[in-house]
Amino acid sequence: MAFHYSTGTLPLTPPSVWIVDDDEDDRLFLRSAFEDMTNPVSVLTLNDGDQLLPKLANSAELPQLILLDINMTRQDGFETLAQLRNSPKFASLPVVMLTTSSDNSDRQRSMALGADQCLTKPASYKQLVGLVKGLTEQWALA
Repeated sequence: MAFHYSTGTLPLTPPSVWIVDDDEDDRLFLRSAFEDMTNPVSVLTLNDGDQLLPKLANSAELPQLILLDINMTRQDGFETLAQLRNSPKFASLPVVMLTTSSDNSDRQRSMALGADQCLTKPASYKQLVGLVKGLTEQWALA
């Protein structure tokens, strides 16, 4: 798909969201929720925090938003966020932490490490679609 202007053709690249979560179901549901949006959003999923920085370093285009799960087995979201914020090239990328925990200390730690936001994962798909719609509007992905 392309926009046509009087000066030529400009390709339309949908905004991208990268989801970093070790739970396959959560990745699938998040991807599906973004795909249900009216405007297209490109979604890349990664299985663990230790995959994020190498993928960013080798990517031609950076994501407009990173959704980062806190509780992952190999490298958790806190470690991953700290590495991201310590990398000058990627320190300003928007990161929303996701958690199933209701523990306020997880939110406090996320924000102290430089997260832009920390959200609790919804219990239903309908709520997840609402969360994704809110993120899409908040981060101008549509």
